[in-house]
Amino acid sequence: MASSSGQATPRPILPAVANAAAVPPPATTMEPKMDAGLRALAYSGSFQDLESLLNGKAAAYTIGSSATQPPALYAVTVGGDTLLHVVAAINGDSEDSTNKASLVYDKAPSILFVQNCHGDTPLHSAARAGNMRMVSLLIDLANGQGINNAKGLLETQNKIHETALHEAVRSGNNDMVKLFMEENPQLARFPEQGTSPLYLAVLLENKIIAKTLYDLSGGLLSYSGPDGRNALHVAVQGSQGSNFNIGESCKNDI
Repeated sequence: MASSSGQATPRPILPAVANAAAVPPPATTMEPKMDAGLRALAYSGSFQDLESLLNGKAAAYTIGSSATQPPALYAVTVGGDTLLHVVAAINGDSEDSTNKASLVYDKAPSILFVQNCHGDTPLHSAARAGNMRMVSLLIDLANGQGINNAKGLLETQNKIHETALHEAVRSGNNDMVKLFMEENPQLARFPEQGTSPLYLAVLLENKIIAKTLYDLSGGLLSYSGPDGRNALHVAVQGSQGSNFNIGESCKNDI
């Protein structure tokens, strides 16, 4: 940036960070930044207002907004979220939220596969919000682009090597876990190293989800955990203070 004197202003020296990996990556500079009012409208406004705005019509869109024309559909937040990430993160299985997602997708289909600064896709966001209807819609939209595209979306790992299935396991939503596994029975194999969905289910002492993962994968799934540990380590450790039994949950085949 140039100063009023025409000379370049030197960049400030940032303090040293002990663990650089813990610092969130910078937002992408490839796309324009999302207007704050658009983000608020997408998250908490009505479908009709969002539709009006995206179609270039007047909408109830004033608070925090600086837009004077239809917004760029590929704009992102400072965290790299697209408009579809924002809509997918809405809590609750409302028809209004899925209508918003369909609207955004119809205008910009490619953002279904965009990863934000943390590597999350809109599917990660929907699963994290516990939005079953949204998860189902996003999978259907991906299937509409071809089996390989749907498979790729489901198997996309974020920067901590987790798929959207991990979020479903973490939320304790067995119906959502079933949806993911019925769509792709190989999904519980990811990642090959790191925290697997089964490890996470055992860690959370969720027998039902552990059994669902095992049954719907046909027993072909990853047991991997962090730091060289696996689901068996957690099950043995947990069994000393609880009733969790991974052998019972997974038919004694582990």
